[in-house]
Amino acid sequence: MSDTLYAVQFAKQALLDSVENEAEYKSVLSRLNAKQLKEIQKQYWDFLIEESQSTKKPISRGDILACLEPTAKYQQRARCKEPEGYCTISMCVRINPKCAVTRISEIMLAIRPLIVSLLNERPELRQSFKPSEVAPALSEPVPDVSEPAFVEEAPLVRRERVPEVIPDEMRQKFQKYREHLGRMIETEGLEHAILMSEGGTILVHASSKPHELEKLSATVGDEIFAVTEQGEAANLNGLLSVIKEYSEGVVAIRSIGEKLYLVGVSRIVLPAKIHSLMIKLGTELSKEVSNT
Repeated sequence: MSDTLYAVQFAKQALLDSVENEAEYKSVLSRLNAKQLKEIQKQYWDFLIEESQSTKKPISRGDILACLEPTAKYQQRARCKEPEGYCTISMCVRINPKCAVTRISEIMLAIRPLIVSLLNERPELRQSFKPSEVAPALSEPVPDVSEPAFVEEAPLVRRERVPEVIPDEMRQKFQKYREHLGRMIETEGLEHAILMSEGGTILVHASSKPHELEKLSATVGDEIFAVTEQGEAANLNGLLSVIKEYSEGVVAIRSIGEKLYLVGVSRIVLPAKIHSLMIKLGTELSKEVSNT
């Protein structure tokens, strides 16, 4: 078992051991980074739901959510600049680990009473996360992790890319939309209008800054993967649109089916207007894809 995996496994049991002592419980949480906390939080939710089904009062996902501060309220308190309701653990672990540490730690503290209640009724669960391997020599109950719990900045974790093969006939099929994309640049005020695959391969594009296209398409590919992962975490599938608002402009993404996406970027077009443009052309492109 790697040191990182061991740290997570050891911390899960340490939290269980200290759950009735809030100060010790907080001390364990303070030693963990965002990725470790995310993994532990997920496993504790599953633990609460699954192991409580044989108790007098089974715990549901709704019961857990009822203990938590509403996402929108947390975003306001944390002064999050993302659109209200956009706060997701999967995304923030990548782009804002400091905030993710705070959010997940608060979630773990909020569910502590549920854990205590479960262990009181089923004391045999107190060793549920005991590591199967002998621990390395440690000077403290929970090993220090290689990364600090709070970091100023961390690079975006990129997924491993699978090589794509886009058939020539697929590329040719969409070339007739080049002029349409060009009009979005010339008359509608977009800087980039791109038709691309989920993996970042550009099929056809129009751009006032073509030198930015390669980096943009690769990053958008990661964004598509991330927001799809967020939807799956909430049991939602079939990504349709993503609108990202920044102080200097908007990035819009529209699915057209078959893992193909229409992407628009603008500094001057209002979010509602660019969304409307993307839906209009995206609907037309979706029909093209469905006939492929």
